[in-house]
Amino acid sequence: MTNLVELLEMQVIEQKEGYIKIEMPVSDKVKQPFGYLHGGATIALGETACSMGSAYLLDLNREIPVGLEMNANHIKSVKEGKVVAEANILHQGRMTHVWEIKISSTQGELITVMRGTIAIKKIIKKG
Repeated sequence: MTNLVELLEMQVIEQKEGYIKIEMPVSDKVKQPFGYLHGGATIALGETACSMGSAYLLDLNREIPVGLEMNANHIKSVKEGKVVAEANILHQGRMTHVWEIKISSTQGELITVMRGTIAIKKIIKKG
């Protein structure tokens, strides 16, 4: 079974506590009908960065990160190349993490700015 990260060919470039950098190619898979990067694919990249960034901070045997709220402003459009999401944690609480995400072209042009809130869900083990 293929997940969204694999389907959209996202790749982690760098990761450390409270920071993650992920890139995604601007292929036909992620374009809207007019040939530009789809805003939904851009948001999927940003949410993936938040979730993977939060996962790095958690004990995944006890809790998992799930998207709670994503806010995005699309600044510029792109038709080719790759886009890069850089996410920095703003708040690391017990029940939520808040991230700031900037998505840019590989030429350094700002494409989208996002804020992502991740809920921390406890794993309940059955019987």
